[in-house]
Amino acid sequence: MLCHNIDYFKSKPQDLPKTTILVDNGYHPDKLTQALETIYPEIMTKIQFELSPKPSKAEKQAKGQTGFVPVAARWGNRAIKCLGG
Repeated sequence: MLCHNIDYFKSKPQDLPKTTILVDNGYHPDKLTQALETIYPEIMTKIQFELSPKPSKAEKQAKGQTGFVPVAARWGNRAIKCLGG
């Protein structure tokens, strides 16, 4: 979980590439950023958020899927829980 690994991000050297966290479309990276910056103000120099691609109706139909289709990752859910959401 992101909040349990805050010490990792504090000790992560600045010269390493940013860690990309993939979140579902239902999460708002701006709100996550604000909440994380209250815990560690410089965290956005070490991480970045990317919204998970939402499959189109055509893509779902080609795979024989309908309705809700889970996306690749759900890191945002864990981050929200850590932040008390």
